[in-house]
Amino acid sequence: MTLVVVITVMSAVFLVIGLATMHLLKLYKLQSERIHTLQNQLSALCEGAAGTDDRILRFEQTLAKIRDHQHAIDLTANSQPAYDHAIRLARKGAAIEQLIDNCNLSDEEAHLISRLHGRQNSQAGMH
Repeated sequence: MTLVVVITVMSAVFLVIGLATMHLLKLYKLQSERIHTLQNQLSALCEGAAGTDDRILRFEQTLAKIRDHQHAIDLTANSQPAYDHAIRLARKGAAIEQLIDNCNLSDEEAHLISRLHGRQNSQAGMH
């Protein structure tokens, strides 16, 4: 009878080992599928990040161009002749040469400001 008991116990042990092996095999397959799914998701995220990096780079380049353009506009605005100052001088009777020298105006600009805002026009308007 001991042989029957030993065989029964060994059969039970093999059955438990077999069931545990099947369970571990199923768990391995499940985890392998999860790993594969996560790898695919990670690849998709990396591709998306690479696309985002490209978009950010293009955005930064566009922003730099806009800043340069704005800076150029600011420099142009600051380098334009000081018409207000020239008008004040013309109203005080400054000569055209003085407007050209002091206000960095062209000859045509100085003549126009002198005609529009010079003392003769101011006095003619007062009569």
